[in-house]
Amino acid sequence: MKTNLNRRSILAGALGAPFLAGLAPGAHAEEYSGLTDLDLTDDEMLHYFVKLRSSLDDRVTMGWVDAVNYAFIDGVTHPMYRLLSTTIRQMRKVNDSLYKSVSLEVAMYMDINTGELLDKLTMPVTGNVVDVPLYRAGPSHMDMTIRAEDTNEFTMQQETVDGESFFATGQVESQRFISLPQLRGDDFYIRQDISARVFPAGESRPSFFYREWTINQGSWAALSDPSAVSVPVDVAYIANTAFRPWMQMGDTPGHTVQNGRGGKAETPEGLPVELLRLVKLHHPDLIEDPRGVLAGEAA
Repeated sequence: MKTNLNRRSILAGALGAPFLAGLAPGAHAEEYSGLTDLDLTDDEMLHYFVKLRSSLDDRVTMGWVDAVNYAFIDGVTHPMYRLLSTTIRQMRKVNDSLYKSVSLEVAMYMDINTGELLDKLTMPVTGNVVDVPLYRAGPSHMDMTIRAEDTNEFTMQQETVDGESFFATGQVESQRFISLPQLRGDDFYIRQDISARVFPAGESRPSFFYREWTINQGSWAALSDPSAVSVPVDVAYIANTAFRPWMQMGDTPGHTVQNGRGGKAETPEGLPVELLRLVKLHHPDLIEDPRGVLAGEAA
């Protein structure tokens, strides 16, 4: 059964048959505001999303993000640092509706003006001067589906180097979904939403939260090519996150806001130059043996 996730397209008329003939089998289209809404099945959306963000086979890919992080306090945004991160990932297809993902993420926090790696940061409002850690989390295992809603034990603290500096413990309520496939010319767009809230035992308010939105863009011609298992992607990225423990913000109201862009590399050399340099310097095993790292076998 097909699922049309775009309600606005009800107001728009269908495109003509010549355009529809150019779409992938099983797809049709409706148009508004210069964009075309694709009516894809859940399995088709997952297929294209995995092609964009990772790969249909078990090769290791390296997603990356280049963003600016702000503290958002009482309606004021305070620039904090530039974020450079990469996530190495391997996918295994179980069936058309499910892929198994194993991933590991590293992130570096840079001075916005100089581009230098931060070891200290003066926090806004509090004025606290805090030590800035390197972030490394994983390997983490996840089911990749079109939508998921779960309540589980939150294990990121155990999966992260110096995990107490980044994460609380407790039960995590998480939601993930992929939606809104659209087309403009050869540009295909699809959205992913991720949210997580962590509740300590006996507490009704979350001690940690994370909310992420991405718009993922790639070539429709490449995605429609059955011989292609991985397709280049441009990612527009926004996230809201609770202050991390290492930021020492205490009861200060507010949270962080991140916005930036990203992509995917098939080899380390495809990463942004400065990110590649920092990964080689601080996490050389990700370059030397990424498969071993994901398997937990690297030295």
